[in-house]
Amino acid sequence: MKNDNLNITFSIEDYQIRILKFTYECQTWNTPSHSHSSNSYEIHFIPKGKGTLISAQSPYELYPDILYTTGPHIEHQQYSDPDDPTYEYCIYLRIDKLHAKQKNTAGASMMASFLHYPFWYGKDCADLQTTLEQIHREFSSPGPAAAVMLQALFMQFFVKILRNYEPASNAAITYIPIPLIKSYILIEDSFLLEYDTITLKELSSRLGLSPRQTSRILFNRYGQNFLQKRTEARMAAAVTFLKENQLSISEIASRLGYSYPNHFHAAFKNYYKMTVSEYKRTVLNLT
Repeated sequence: MKNDNLNITFSIEDYQIRILKFTYECQTWNTPSHSHSSNSYEIHFIPKGKGTLISAQSPYELYPDILYTTGPHIEHQQYSDPDDPTYEYCIYLRIDKLHAKQKNTAGASMMASFLHYPFWYGKDCADLQTTLEQIHREFSSPGPAAAVMLQALFMQFFVKILRNYEPASNAAITYIPIPLIKSYILIEDSFLLEYDTITLKELSSRLGLSPRQTSRILFNRYGQNFLQKRTEARMAAAVTFLKENQLSISEIASRLGYSYPNHFHAAFKNYYKMTVSEYKRTVLNLT
């Protein structure tokens, strides 16, 4: 079962939760490494079968009653045991802060743990399966007022998720403060949009950090220093310009922030291990 065109909404505290996708499938395939954008979360529950989750290069065993959440920018991949493949409920949702007039303060502080732990792995202790089976039945054979019932069930599901996040759960968690998540977005936008002019000093100023702290974040998050990250961004832009095939090499070098075309040529060859001409001919099939 796959329902990937949903928009079921409810609010807890001053946050709106939007359920966008609900699936229940036997995982007969392996899921490649991927991550989700800002405010986006994927919640996985395993009712039966075996498999392996890999996140931050660490393996986590999957078996019945395991629950895990992958939030913004948490890279993860999943492998299923071919002899006993996992069955999985997967719910994709977005969380947005409500405007002041829309706030629902019921259950104050319930959301704090969920928002501050974008990766959570542990054994369900709130009987999620019962609620998920009810949701599945409602989608399979909708009863009267199905939309209202589904909203109530998804809200119950999410409250049970929050109960699993109690400190005593002994779960595996990754703590990323919300300001740091926002910092990742700012970093990525800076390299994506200002690859030609961005400097470590300017990026550090935007983050409100020292250059050393910024460098540490870049290495811990991307495994690269500032110059490597900027070069990666420039080279990705260079390939885009080459594919468009509308600018001269001198114009491309200038747009990328290189003072002279030969500096661009040297950087390109060092990065791609071939000259610009060779790349155009062998990779892009351009003359």
